[in-house]
Amino acid sequence: MGYKELLDIAKLMTETVRLIAFARFYKNLKIDGLHYIHQVDGSKAIAISRPDHTTHHEATTFLMTQINEKKSQIKTVEGHARNLKKFLDFLMIWKLEDEIDYIHLIPVKSGGTFPLEVILLSFADYLRCIPNGYKPFSEIRGSSHSIQWSMLKSIPLNKHAMAEGKLMPVVRSALNELKKADWSEYPPGAFGPIIYTACAYLEFLRDRTRRYENLPIEQIPRKEARDNYSLISGTAGSRVRIIFDVDNIARDSSTAGPSGGNSRQGTPLDRSEVINESDANSFFALLDPYEDAQDLLLFTILRYFGLRSGEASNIQIEPSTIPANLNMYHSAREGLTISLREKIRYIQESGLHGNWVINTGWKTKASQREVPLINHKAVDPYSGEKIQFPTQNEFTELLYWALVQRRDLLSQYSGKDHGYLFVSASNNSRGKPLSEKGVYSKFNNLANKLFAHSQEAVDVRSFYPHTFRHLFATSLSLRYHRPIEEISKWLGHSSVTITENTYIHWIPESNSDSEKGEVSHMSKFYKQQAEISELALMGTEEET
Repeated sequence: MGYKELLDIAKLMTETVRLIAFARFYKNLKIDGLHYIHQVDGSKAIAISRPDHTTHHEATTFLMTQINEKKSQIKTVEGHARNLKKFLDFLMIWKLEDEIDYIHLIPVKSGGTFPLEVILLSFADYLRCIPNGYKPFSEIRGSSHSIQWSMLKSIPLNKHAMAEGKLMPVVRSALNELKKADWSEYPPGAFGPIIYTACAYLEFLRDRTRRYENLPIEQIPRKEARDNYSLISGTAGSRVRIIFDVDNIARDSSTAGPSGGNSRQGTPLDRSEVINESDANSFFALLDPYEDAQDLLLFTILRYFGLRSGEASNIQIEPSTIPANLNMYHSAREGLTISLREKIRYIQESGLHGNWVINTGWKTKASQREVPLINHKAVDPYSGEKIQFPTQNEFTELLYWALVQRRDLLSQYSGKDHGYLFVSASNNSRGKPLSEKGVYSKFNNLANKLFAHSQEAVDVRSFYPHTFRHLFATSLSLRYHRPIEEISKWLGHSSVTITENTYIHWIPESNSDSEKGEVSHMSKFYKQQAEISELALMGTEEET
């Protein structure tokens, strides 16, 4: 086995024939285990081991680099580890690790396929043949040891690959349409991050090792990515980054789906899934601006910046940029707008009002964005009340008291500043960064408290913190009439289609009454249609 044997199958132009050939090869191959991930619970110590239990030094160093140099969150690095494990398995199966250091010497005929691209495209085919979420020996109750991967005697394949493509089951799509099932158990949008990790690892090998210094990374398709999220992009122009074109690779491997690398279309959101302004205000009224300063800032960010819970919990600040003496109220508040840096900062533009901006920097390139606190006033179409987002000054006030409480929590429970904005106060994690699970726990506690103590028995217990993100999106569309493209950008959706389909019931129709586009309007519309049909039926019966 090796590159030449891989090329013999990869060059088959018919997709079905190619996948059947790969599946047949994997089905008959006998192995002595696959790579596994070793991680010390509750720490950032993570490594990838070979089936013989030796540490894969290059892969492990790549993961450590993501933590120490690129400051990636441990959850992100865990995702890279799972993706990289699959790629290392693939390289081992085809014995490519011993060949890719001189792969640049393989001649490429004019119009032919680049060697590295062949490897990546064949890796995508491998992903289509293996099951999603498979855990070896999962039938053993309570078994979760990663080392079990090293005991496999054959490659785990999904049902389609095991049947060599002879099964053609029919499934329903996200839009409830019947379609022929694909080989892959992975959703099409899941391939991009996996292939991206493989590309980043190959680039790491080229840049950091002598053995692979001639690896022809330039053969991997690249594209320009423009960052248009900055408030000053209109005057200074957008920033351009060169990134791996994993969408191109996904399209060539038939794993991209219908929307150019991400097949997610968005599921229409029902009105019952979005908290209303009144209940949201009741929820916020439970929070004391001083005693609950951290919680008040957290849910304000979810509600008025539209961040996901994980994005909010992972907001980092540079400790050295926090005003030294927070006890000096006026000077400290003013200092925040001047000095505070990292994922949240204040942008003061010449001749314009300043804006607080949060850079999410979370998970994927699509979700990484800068979201400003917008200044808008409107009238709630349901209650008729005047509503508005917090002013920049009001947000500065919230941030100041949250930093004061943060300082007290760190000095009381930890003493070491880990650089995260939100600090846990729960018994089992005091002083540590607030986790995404902690955000949900806070919401549930407040929802139960609201139901038990509010005079009107306001019940938001069926909601989740994510409902504030939905309130952010629907408010921008329905109340503030912001363009859907802008909303999509601030939400960090990979396409406007996802935003349109998700919030279709809240998108006002132009040149029409303001109620159109809402669920209430749709209900009235269908009721009118039913009445028309009933009248028509009665007329037919009278004629009869």
